[in-house]
Amino acid sequence: MKISSKREFHAVVGSLRSLLADDGVSIKTTRTQELLSQSLGYKSANGLLASLPVDIELNDAVFRNFDDRLRSNHAVLSVDAASLLRSLEAAHRSYSTVWNSDSRCYPQKLSKNENYWYLTEHGWIPWSQMDFARMRVELNIYKVVQSHFAPFLDDDSFTGSARPIWTADIASDEFENQATKLEKEFGEMPDKEQMFSRPD
Repeated sequence: MKISSKREFHAVVGSLRSLLADDGVSIKTTRTQELLSQSLGYKSANGLLASLPVDIELNDAVFRNFDDRLRSNHAVLSVDAASLLRSLEAAHRSYSTVWNSDSRCYPQKLSKNENYWYLTEHGWIPWSQMDFARMRVELNIYKVVQSHFAPFLDDDSFTGSARPIWTADIASDEFENQATKLEKEFGEMPDKEQMFSRPD
């Protein structure tokens, strides 16, 4: 489950409150923020917000933490933590997640005539400069473009083609809006001279 902004965090917390209410549990918003954040391993909601964007993995440790905090801080014994948090994850799963976009956006190797380009807060970045342990679509990558190039006329000039293989319109509305702003600032596609010049 990916949370890329403060607004998305508040949306997730709101959904969590609703799911708890369905089980007859009423917890104030600020306490729900702390419950979720601490269950995920952060000291506080502020700690989670300071770490955005985050890609949250729900596992047995998270379920235990959530259950322990419900019991000790809210005297709640009747909630199935795993089921509730899986429902929360499903409520915030985007088309991006459903279609497994991550797996097709980060190739381990490239052919000599191709490249991948990633739209980030700092502009278009080529595959060779990316740290994929920290960069993910729907977190801090807003568009992915695959380009192919080949010599044109002689070895000093290149031509080619490029196409988007992932765009933010299959992610959240807020993420799509930010992508639109970045495209206006840095262009809808990488610079053609960069894409179709002799590779280093």
